[in-house]
Amino acid sequence: MVQSRVLIGLIYVAGLSGCRESNCQEGDCLNGGTCTWGGCQCPPGFGGTRCEIKWSDAWIGSYTVDERCREVGLIPQFDAQIKASPLYPDVIYFEGFGDIACEGQKIRVEARLTNANEATITRQSSCNRRYIVEGRASLNNRMVVVEYSFQDFSTQLRDSCRAEWRKY
Repeated sequence: MVQSRVLIGLIYVAGLSGCRESNCQEGDCLNGGTCTWGGCQCPPGFGGTRCEIKWSDAWIGSYTVDERCREVGLIPQFDAQIKASPLYPDVIYFEGFGDIACEGQKIRVEARLTNANEATITRQSSCNRRYIVEGRASLNNRMVVVEYSFQDFSTQLRDSCRAEWRKY
């Protein structure tokens, strides 16, 4: 009986010390994170034990893009960029998407990060609603794979494409 009480006491003390080490306190969480149930709950766009990691940081940069579509086929290699939104930490922009130009400007596609390595491209139009794009992207090390569907209302072309964006 005494041994079981001592064992229960040791487990209780060990449990408390373990909790104390992992518990956050008011002010420990960064970037708008809140301390809940002993850990930081991070807002969209941030991760890490203290919400110190901005997801978009790993995505932003300059890329060489290889792209293939079902109907169009291989698109010649081109350079493009991924930029972070200045307002929303969970939004990135694919600049030069598909190597398509509209009125002298390459089109920009917005994506929302669902976690540090995945993004969703919600249905959106560009170039005065001439093009519609939607899809998803995933980040693995220095490469982003984008799978998307594309529609050109001017030519009536509908296509699905896969692009590999390699960071340089």
